Amino acid sequence: MKLESNNYIIPAPSGSTAGETSDHAKGSFRPFSILFFVLGAVVMVWSIRSDLFRNAENSFLTAEFCLPLTVGLGLFLMGFLVGTKWRNFAFWTALAAAGQAAALQMIDAGPLIHFQFYRSIPEQLNRNPVAVALIAVQFVLIAFAIGKHLPGIIGWINKTFAKWQLFLMAGFLFFAGAAVTPNYSIYLTSLATAFLVQLIGLANIILAIRSLPEEVLRGLRRKYLRIFAYAEEKERPGLDKFALFSALWIVLIAGALSYFVYQVHPHVPDETQYFFQAKNMAAGQLTSKAPLVPEAFSMYMVPSRDARWYGIFPPAFPVMLAIGLKLGAVWLVNPLLAGLCVLLAYLFFQEIYSLRFARIGVLLLCCSPWFIFMAMSFMSHIFLLACSLGAAVLLARSLRKEKIGYAFGAGLMVGIVSLIRPLDGLLVAVLLGFWALIKCRTWTMRFLTGACLTVGTIITGALVLPYNKAITGDPMLLPMNAYYTKYFWKDVMALGFGANRGLDWGLDAFPGHSPLEAMVNAALNTFSLNIELLGWATGSLLLAVCFLFSGRMKRKDLWAPVVIVAVLGSYSFYWYSGGPDFGARYWFLIIIPLIALTVRAVEFLGDAIRENRETQVNARVMTAVLLLCGITLVCYIPWRALDKYYHYLGMQPGVERLARQNDFGRSLVLIRGQEHPDFQSAWIYNPLDFEGDAPVYAWDKNPEIRQKLLQNYKDRQVWIVNGPTLTNGGYQIVRGPVSADQLLAEQSQ
Repeated sequence: MKLESNNYIIPAPSGSTAGETSDHAKGSFRPFSILFFVLGAVVMVWSIRSDLFRNAENSFLTAEFCLPLTVGLGLFLMGFLVGTKWRNFAFWTALAAAGQAAALQMIDAGPLIHFQFYRSIPEQLNRNPVAVALIAVQFVLIAFAIGKHLPGIIGWINKTFAKWQLFLMAGFLFFAGAAVTPNYSIYLTSLATAFLVQLIGLANIILAIRSLPEEVLRGLRRKYLRIFAYAEEKERPGLDKFALFSALWIVLIAGALSYFVYQVHPHVPDETQYFFQAKNMAAGQLTSKAPLVPEAFSMYMVPSRDARWYGIFPPAFPVMLAIGLKLGAVWLVNPLLAGLCVLLAYLFFQEIYSLRFARIGVLLLCCSPWFIFMAMSFMSHIFLLACSLGAAVLLARSLRKEKIGYAFGAGLMVGIVSLIRPLDGLLVAVLLGFWALIKCRTWTMRFLTGACLTVGTIITGALVLPYNKAITGDPMLLPMNAYYTKYFWKDVMALGFGANRGLDWGLDAFPGHSPLEAMVNAALNTFSLNIELLGWATGSLLLAVCFLFSGRMKRKDLWAPVVIVAVLGSYSFYWYSGGPDFGARYWFLIIIPLIALTVRAVEFLGDAIRENRETQVNARVMTAVLLLCGITLVCYIPWRALDKYYHYLGMQPGVERLARQNDFGRSLVLIRGQEHPDFQSAWIYNPLDFEGDAPVYAWDKNPEIRQKLLQNYKDRQVWIVNGPTLTNGGYQIVRGPVSADQLLAEQSQ
């Protein structure tokens, strides 16, 4: 006899009934449990020990390891649950995780800068036939099992959505599945493969949640009521153990990734410059004296023709990194700020919605690859989000309690946002001002709240004026504008359309900037969101788009699309999309609105497919969300960490380790290789004044520059080091220590 369920894969023990306890079933299935445990252990041990999944350079795990890791964990799950009423759910869960892991192996992403895409099937069969075979098996099993559910699914869809809604949703999600590219073959292959993978992933999740029998669902409902506080709502927003645990989780996972994967080392040129500014500030200065041979130390965003070198970015985030440097824990700055973001998001969601909403929203945020990897980095966006959320929470309290002191505090936070990213500061100021205008009940409160917001913003935001004066000599001239105008041309980074916009990078669709390119940039960032926001095999935007087109949006939900449109509209006037670094990073402020729309979709779907008169929670919908998030943590995040962010863009530490091991001391270290990543990875370890007893790292660019270096640094021993692009590994000493005079003599021969 088979257990009562909507579908089944594994038969119940002979002689058992649906009413028998899971313990009895487990006892009958003990041989199967042991078999799955043994198989899982074999797969895990083999994959950990095998050289197939190790980097030849340093034996670090590669992204291919994620497939056997996921398969092994799936087998363990089957071992735990094969003798219970959860066994069919365990099977479909293991298949969903393994299928996503296999699909990820079909993607060309990697550490070099380009938008990811699916490889062609012939290439996949040649590179990774196991992954293709696993996807094929998943497809066949799902196609066989989904048939009896299709009439009910199609009937529910037709009942819930109009045809035009379905058309818009399907079209949006289809074209969000791949990054636009002039290579039509790659683009069409990626579109078709992504659509199929997302469809398979969605069907797999449906089969998993429909495999749960009613008695299991009853138990889940009770747990969800307790965990997500459906039964008891707080009267006032506040923090609790759920919020604190969530914040701790983010600090730990982001900190671990920053230390072990990112290796406490900047990888993106922006991060290098943030480090440079932070080192200056930690030393109590804003600029540093240019070195003796500037052309040997110059890089992009370094004002190499100036007598004093400065960082081009606004000052607020470098101040945070400087604090981290002084404390010896710069790698913990963003993870700690991410934990603060979680706490502030928890409060913000309670102000707008409810405690239940806040808990689901924070759960999604804590499982978001976009959020986690941004928190791992040394980019400014996490600090930006923390200050923006802080301003929103303070303003919400001001509006609720009608106390303008909170509005003044919100203004102070908005001013700090402007000191991180000026355009985002303007956006936050306008959006919060508009919110205060429509939410205040009287014109007196509107005036007082607006005045406090404005004054607070001016107090902190005006700090940029003396900073600009100290750097550029003009309070109204930003260092970034001064740099790009001097070293490139006027308006190269300005907002707006025109032929003089942009640097014509490889990822820039067209020269200059135009409305067409704005659409291309928006398409690229939308694709990134669909991948990075939640890391779901179904597409990260599935639920948010479902709710947006459902027609069920209420007045209290309008803030989310308003913020999204404001951010997207503002950045459409900028010539660059932001590239694939950390997802749609220029749009990072919309992560909270997107999470909110996803939670509203969970509530909407719970209402739309109610079973057994559920009044507060739909156990199947909530289980599906938790299942997708769990697979992201087990499958997607390890894959993304190993495949992309380990030695991202070729940047890696190592030269400082050579310096310690070989006691470089007061020396001149000539770095051979490319400017980026070989020299830039070493550049950040230079002393600020390019003097003192520390090693000075210079780029061995050509014989002429080498000669100048040797003549100007004759009092130092010289080391010659090959960079990673030359060694296909880490930094390697070619020669040293040797005197500068000896090298000059050799060069003159």
